[in-house]
Amino acid sequence: MFVLLQIYPPEAIAEDDDCCCCLDVIAVDSSWTRLEQFLAGYETRYRAAVAAFCLWDDMSKEWGDEHDAKMNELSDEYRVFGSLIPETRFEILETQTSKPASLASAAYY
Repeated sequence: MFVLLQIYPPEAIAEDDDCCCCLDVIAVDSSWTRLEQFLAGYETRYRAAVAAFCLWDDMSKEWGDEHDAKMNELSDEYRVFGSLIPETRFEILETQTSKPASLASAAYY
């Protein structure tokens, strides 16, 4: 099995956020090729959504409810997930489901 990760830059985590993770799992598939094909379309839509958000955003204002609403609107319109951050990158990784979990990896679940 393979997973498609949407990886945010470390500075994307809010200072008051207890979460220590800066990624989303976007898709899971048994085929690397199918995930690559999905990513080709998804990343294009994601970059377009980010560009639209950046055009709309007035960087002189603090983040507020209107930002959340616009991000949700654009995510729906472009059919993308997660935060709209320009420095986001994508990676396809093979899962380790066929191997027994170690104690170190079990700590992340």
